[in-house]
Amino acid sequence: MAVSKFSSAAFLLVLLAFLFLDAAESQFLCKSSSCGGVSSPDVRFPFRLKNSQDSRCGYQPDFDLFCNNRNQTILNLPNAGDLVVEIIDYRFQRLWINDPDQCFPRRILIDSFSLENSPFTYNYQFDQFTVLNCSNYIETLPFNRVRKIKCMSGVNHTVINVPDRDLKAVTDFINSPCKVIAQKKLPLTGMELENGMVVKWSEPDCRTCETRGGDCGFKSNSSGEVVCFNLPKSGIPRGAKYGLIIGVGIPGVLFVIGLVCYICGRCKVFNRPNRPTSHLSLSLGHQPTSTIAGLDGPTIESFPKTILGQSRRLPKSNDTTCAICLSEYQPKETIRTIPDCGHFFHANCVDEWLKLNATCPVCRTSPEDSSATSTPSQSVSVSMSSPTSPRSITSSSRHD
Repeated sequence: MAVSKFSSAAFLLVLLAFLFLDAAESQFLCKSSSCGGVSSPDVRFPFRLKNSQDSRCGYQPDFDLFCNNRNQTILNLPNAGDLVVEIIDYRFQRLWINDPDQCFPRRILIDSFSLENSPFTYNYQFDQFTVLNCSNYIETLPFNRVRKIKCMSGVNHTVINVPDRDLKAVTDFINSPCKVIAQKKLPLTGMELENGMVVKWSEPDCRTCETRGGDCGFKSNSSGEVVCFNLPKSGIPRGAKYGLIIGVGIPGVLFVIGLVCYICGRCKVFNRPNRPTSHLSLSLGHQPTSTIAGLDGPTIESFPKTILGQSRRLPKSNDTTCAICLSEYQPKETIRTIPDCGHFFHANCVDEWLKLNATCPVCRTSPEDSSATSTPSQSVSVSMSSPTSPRSITSSSRHD
């Protein structure tokens, strides 16, 4: 009888301990998940992984993702088919999508390609292009606006997309037979089509919640209202709270269980030697760590940075738009240049990219080799305008 009472009391105490920990922790509606690839994005509300997360973890079926046999995170759109999701930016509600075979031009040239009937939109300027398949390999192109589509080209032929206004000049320059593959409006950006495109979603609007460090999700299992949970209420970080709960709560529960064991032993009717009743053990396993495929912080910081003046003079005057966020460069903004290829972007944008990818977003050149010989320090100076000269910017070279 005494043993039975003790077992019931111990069970109730353990149950109360777990309930206490569950209530004390922040209420996550759904745990984040991923496909497990080297650069697989973290998936959470409004997105969900099929067969891995509950249906209430996603805002609607249009936000359902799944993993293919290559551990790629796939988004299926009605008029675009299966697209790989490379980056999910929850704070600004943006997706970087690409073709699973890294040949986005072949996908976008399909006549039926469209983002209609989906919650995603893109903010690109479009121009009328003609895509040509030329029988000879073309080493150089006559205009910056003419781009070679590498994934569709081969040793004995070159596929290029040409703005219609330059079509005659380009065909005269090439002086070789070219076959028209397609004529349609294509995004006019500073990056090649192989890099995919950035799309945005507006509903549900979780930007404020994400910025404040909360978790966005449905108010309840039966409600369609989206609210913000787990907003920080004090200066103590969430991880520190969990540490305090585990560090104080578990020893306290074990102490109470030990005290109950002692009292039960003293109350035994039969006189018998004290024997240990039960042993509870709790082990904390190591969480799997993800492999970072990008560059480390010191390497990224070694790449040159330049602060734009009011004139916004750039190393390449025709590249006025950041190829990552698709926003025009503004005065006082900081840009970073990848030394190996000379392409430049907003410093914040390219820093996040290089943490996940060790290649240039535009030309896919890996700067690792070149950065290994780069000097760790640099200086940037900005010359302000004077009454007799326009504002300009100068960037000093690296110091050995």
